Parts: sequence; C-alpha cells; structure tokens
Amino acid sequence: MLNKGTKSEEDRRIESIVQKLSSMGFVPEDATFVESLDEELNKIGLTYQELLTISTDELPKHIQCFNFGWDHMEQFTDILVKWSTKEPSFKVKAKALYQFIQDESKAFSFNIMTKISSL
Repeated sequence: MLNKGTKSEEDRRIESIVQKLSSMGFVPEDATFVESLDEELNKIGLTYQELLTISTDELPKHIQCFNFGWDHMEQFTDILVKWSTKEPSFKVKAKALYQFIQDESKAFSFNIMTKISSL
C-alpha cells in the first residue's frame, strides 16, 4: 500500500500522463505522432501497437497495475473514446474499460452507464 506522500506523487504522475495523452491530437498515420504517443504510453508499459492489440480483458488489468484510480482510468477511457473516431477498435476497448470501472469500483455511476450506452 502506498503511503500518503507516495500516493500523492503517484497521482500527480498519472494525472500528467492522462493530461498529455488528452492534449494530443490523434493522428495515427503520422510517424512523429506515434513516436510521441509511444513515449507517453511507455510510462504505463504500452506502445501504440500494443494498445491496438491488447485484449479487452487484459487492458483494464494492465491499467490497474499502474495504480490508476477509478477517476484516472475513466479519463484514460474518455481519451480512447475520442480517438475511436480514427481507430474504431478503441471503441470496444473503451466500452470494456467503462464496464470494468462500473463493476469493480463498487459504486454505481449514471455517468459511466450513459457513456457505455452511447458506445
């Protein structure tokens, strides 16, 4: 279990990753973009190619291993939804992540249920 100072530091690290990913305009055909994306995704043990191929069962477990809280996991999933306009496979992964959050967080969220039904 992380102590309070370490948890806060970890939260800031994860927030930084999520914010950087959120600010990136998704252009998968641009090699420079993929390189930048890989740089950020490497901080959570992924590459763009791995994100494309990881199963919907493994992605939530993988993200959770990097100490993403429910709120950061939801933000990451929101990013996948945004990117799914250019990479349709992300829509299925996003739906699985939202469902994982809904099931595992033990707190019912109308917001997440709305997001799931919109996919």
